[in-house]
Amino acid sequence: MFQLKITRISFGIALSLVALMWAVFAIEYALDLDWYKYGIYPRTAKGLIGIITSPFLHSTRDFAHIINNSVPTLILTWMMFYHYRTIAAQAFVFIYLFTGATIWLFAHNGYHIGMSGVIYGMTSFLITSGFLRRNMRVAAVSLVVVFLYGSTVWGIFPNQPGVSWEAHAFGFIGGIMIALFYRKNGPQPKKLMYEIEEDLGIEPEEEYWKEGYQPKQQEAAPKIIINYQIVPEKPKVETEESNEVKKKN
Repeated sequence: MFQLKITRISFGIALSLVALMWAVFAIEYALDLDWYKYGIYPRTAKGLIGIITSPFLHSTRDFAHIINNSVPTLILTWMMFYHYRTIAAQAFVFIYLFTGATIWLFAHNGYHIGMSGVIYGMTSFLITSGFLRRNMRVAAVSLVVVFLYGSTVWGIFPNQPGVSWEAHAFGFIGGIMIALFYRKNGPQPKKLMYEIEEDLGIEPEEEYWKEGYQPKQQEAAPKIIINYQIVPEKPKVETEESNEVKKKN
């Protein structure tokens, strides 16, 4: 019951985020507005508002922009809030603001819009967190993310005109940073036996990881010898009554 509740909440958050993206897109498209001006324009006062608004703005000239961002946003947000529910909100806000702020500070001139920077941040967060925790479930999530969206790593390089590669790069860096910061929060790796002994202050009997270690040979168990003895049957002792019976017969 608890897992089902967490699933519903995390999926609801992800679906609401995507729904808000499409609502903004629909209003801008239907009314023929130019909301791209509310994107991030680096190092200008008018561009500061874009740190908050730009992830929800997408090009109305090309539906592929919002479609390509919707699917990974839904999947990654759901995974993040399901598996890291105690730190997901803080991590998401950090990625969101860090990406926008660094774009404003360092990106090339022009309006930067779209959710892709945050997507890159969530991707790197999930991958880094999974490997740091040595948790099979979280590691599996990381592998799924790599499979579904791993090719985006090439988007952090300036190899495609008209694409904000800075947003991708800064988002990716932000995800790694916050994963490292929260490495001791959220689901933790299962400890091995020798790690538990160290926490309890128990000295291990054999430090098998040291160079030149030779395992001790176990002492042979004492042999158990079993002797079988055959006890002869005792001869019958003839009594006087039995002799009298024989005589009569």
